[in-house]
Amino acid sequence: MPFWTSALSEPRRGHRFLLSLPNLVSADGNQAFRYEQYLAKTVTKPSYNITSTEHKFLGNTYYYPGTVTWTEVSATIVNAINPDGNKILYDALTKSGYLKPDVQEDVFLNPAVAPGTVNKQGAVDALGNVIIQELNGQGGLIGTWTLNNAFITDSKFGDLSYEDDGILNIDLTFRYDWAEYESGPKVAAVTALNG
Repeated sequence: MPFWTSALSEPRRGHRFLLSLPNLVSADGNQAFRYEQYLAKTVTKPSYNITSTEHKFLGNTYYYPGTVTWTEVSATIVNAINPDGNKILYDALTKSGYLKPDVQEDVFLNPAVAPGTVNKQGAVDALGNVIIQELNGQGGLIGTWTLNNAFITDSKFGDLSYEDDGILNIDLTFRYDWAEYESGPKVAAVTALNG
């Protein structure tokens, strides 16, 4: 039965979502500097591609699937004053292992501090699993994407201009190892009714 003949079914809508970035909080743990879901403006959903390997035999070419690569996900969030988006993301960078040049210099003078660099564990811990929840018109959960071992690869804090009185945004790009999708309880209930 087509979805337009049943009131129980409706298409997904692009403006019904929540973006969770659970560990984006200032380095001192101050809850006033914590990312909030209402700051999200846009997010791309995960996607993947599969490489292919060709094999030639007797004048024909055959293709076989190869490895799976999950593509980067990007998001735009509001760069708020409180919580301070600049501070949250700068602290995430330092939690990832980044040391400013002046701090690196001090490390070599103080043998009790290790001269670390950005590393996967620190970067993943700074962000946590990125979670994208899709909602229906009543606010019910219809599906959840989870980006596993996600970390920030690109962060743009917006541009300043005297000719622009709009809201400043932060553009983020996430790299992750793989994504998982789970249907929400509202999808399962509708499927059972139509069953």
